[in-house]
Amino acid sequence: MSMPKFAAQEADHVLGRLDRIAHTIQTKYAEWGMPFEVAKEIVNALDKTADEIEVASFGKESFVRRQAEVIQRETDEPYMDTFKNPMAPVQVEGDEPYMAAYKDDQSSAVNHGKSTTGRPLAP
Repeated sequence: MSMPKFAAQEADHVLGRLDRIAHTIQTKYAEWGMPFEVAKEIVNALDKTADEIEVASFGKESFVRRQAEVIQRETDEPYMDTFKNPMAPVQVEGDEPYMAAYKDDQSSAVNHGKSTTGRPLAP
């Protein structure tokens, strides 16, 4: 099924509305009695829908440019490279061989796993 093409002004309006809905869910899900996992799934689905609308309305190039702007960093922030694979260990001391245990990428476990501490695993 293909995404309908919107005029630029309509697309901006719809994308803004999706952002506002996602923000409202993120801030009020607990107040509404909604489980975190359900809220996260809904917000992620809204984000994916917004991305699809942007690509259909403005083209893949626009989407890639916007993503690059969002991810862009300042030249004095080399530490940001750490977040390319957030699960990769940074062994800073020679006496920390245990850090090798964290080398696998567990991001799907963070996205879909269950918390053992009661705190959300991901925003």
